[in-house]
Amino acid sequence: MIEVIATSTSFPVSCAAPKAAIRERPGKYIVHMNGRHRMSCELAPDPSVPLKPRPIKVGPDPYPESLNDPKWTFANLPEWQTLAIHCRSCDRVAPVDRWEMSRKHGKQTVITSLLPKLRCECGVKGDCEWKMGRLPR
Repeated sequence: MIEVIATSTSFPVSCAAPKAAIRERPGKYIVHMNGRHRMSCELAPDPSVPLKPRPIKVGPDPYPESLNDPKWTFANLPEWQTLAIHCRSCDRVAPVDRWEMSRKHGKQTVITSLLPKLRCECGVKGDCEWKMGRLPR
């Protein structure tokens, strides 16, 4: 079965029609024609599959300690300690390069003072906490 989606002499409409057809007809074979001449053939992708739930973590937490103490600066943090940011809204934990942060903000910066400035990948700013762990042996 062939379905004519749009006939137009306007180039922008001719280019926009296949894009709309791909969105509206997932899984179908779309042919873009210019009169009798085939300009493109595409298979429209299937509808997007809903995201799978995040897997439950099994095993020890790599960042077990919460870093709330305002005494910690990048200078007095032991070298074997690693830092990560935990977003409370999306529950994402992202490791942080502490050496880059100390170069950028200064070694004497109190680590907890940076929390309001940090933004998560989900777009939330300031709703996060520092986590601290140890480097593997």
